[in-house]
Amino acid sequence: MARTKEERLQALIEFMSTVPRHKGTEKLLMQVRRQIARLREEIELEKTKRRSSGRGRSLFVEKEGDIQLVLLGFPNSGKSTLFKALTGVEVPCGEIPFETEKPQPGMMIWDGGVEIQVVDTPSLVPSESSSRNSLPLSLAYNADAIALVIDGEQDLLSQLTMLESMLRNRGIALKEERRKVVIERRGSGGVSVIGGRLRVNEVANLLRDYGIYHALVWLTDDASLDDVEAAILESTAYKPSVVIVTKLDRDAKTLAIVKDAASWTKVLCFDGTNSEELKDAIGGHLFRSLNLIRVYTSKDGEVSKKPLVLRRGARVVDVAERIHSRLVKEFKYALVWNERRFRFNPVKVGIDFELNDLDTIEIVA
Repeated sequence: MARTKEERLQALIEFMSTVPRHKGTEKLLMQVRRQIARLREEIELEKTKRRSSGRGRSLFVEKEGDIQLVLLGFPNSGKSTLFKALTGVEVPCGEIPFETEKPQPGMMIWDGGVEIQVVDTPSLVPSESSSRNSLPLSLAYNADAIALVIDGEQDLLSQLTMLESMLRNRGIALKEERRKVVIERRGSGGVSVIGGRLRVNEVANLLRDYGIYHALVWLTDDASLDDVEAAILESTAYKPSVVIVTKLDRDAKTLAIVKDAASWTKVLCFDGTNSEELKDAIGGHLFRSLNLIRVYTSKDGEVSKKPLVLRRGARVVDVAERIHSRLVKEFKYALVWNERRFRFNPVKVGIDFELNDLDTIEIVA
């Protein structure tokens, strides 16, 4: 009954969730996994061809920097004014609704070198069925984090409720639930597993069944292969978020109402004059929510000014791969400095040593 590849993919995923796991269904499950992987590749290939052919507007803004933050809001919510304050990039901003017609990226620098790409988007229409919402919601789905921009001169709670509903219907969750498995796909390096009690080859074999050959996988102690499979097939994506209320002049009582309604995230106020304070609050919140660390590299006694931004749990091998794949092959040892972490500095470590925030590392090959 599926009329499109997307519908067929969703049907196969739903089918997989109902099939019992035992030896009698192993071959069936393997076949369905391969069908799912092949369909996903075909869908992505068709999207790429459509984008490269120049027909219509691209649904994506190529990610640059360390974190991509997408701004979402309704007409005249103050998104473009906020975007200019955060990035310094001039964009049309006035009283005319839908003045922003296409995505506009800009860069915000946080804490001495962390690059946060902020994307201003066309305004959403307060209607679940409007085709105008497809572009900004697609951008949100592919971003690292989302900023919900709320107009302080309008009904705050109705805006917040509507934005949550639109995102939920798009498959985006703003409230994080405890997950036994987190999978971060990578471009190289094979499959690495952090935590859990599963064997690496078990996890790697399962990922290969779905066409995933390079990934970093976090597991809880009670995670099973079924949990790994569920994470691969998961259709809902969790996105860390921040709520930013504009035009409010820091009304404490009104802000308290919004903070209570959005207790699952951080609520900030933008009055047009507090851009530096806002940058610091947004950067710190996103960094913690995305579970990131900063690692500085050293060579011949000279420490890099800009840190590498990595997921917490990253190891020396991840830094080596980011610098050059040859460092992994020729690796001898690494030296790590962090006065808050070690009594004596530097510490000589191996390639699987787990790094921490604000470590400085020198790799010897």
